[in-house]
Amino acid sequence: MAKADHTVHVTVTIYGEQYTLKGDVPEEVVVALAHHVDSRMRILASKSPKSVNPTRLAVLAALNLAEELFELQASHQELTTAMQQRWRQRKEAGASSSS
Repeated sequence: MAKADHTVHVTVTIYGEQYTLKGDVPEEVVVALAHHVDSRMRILASKSPKSVNPTRLAVLAALNLAEELFELQASHQELTTAMQQRWRQRKEAGASSSS
C-alpha cells in the first residue's frame, strides 16, 4: 500500500525575505514558527545601535533560540529526575508499609 504524500509547501516572510518551505509540518505551525523567528530578528534589530546585517541577525536569533532550548531541556530534565525520585520514594514507601 502506497504511503499518502502529506508534503506541504508554505511561503513565509522572515525579516522582509520570502522563503518557500517544504515539509510534513502543518502549514499553521510553519507560519507560527516563521513569525516567531521574524519577531526575534526584529527585536534584536531594534536593540542594536546601528544597522545589522540580516545574516548576522539570523545567527543571533538562532543563538538566542538555542539558548532558550537548552534552558528548557535542562528544566525538563530536572523535572523528570524529580518526578522519578518521587515515584521511587512512593514505591519504596508502599513496599515497606506492606511488609
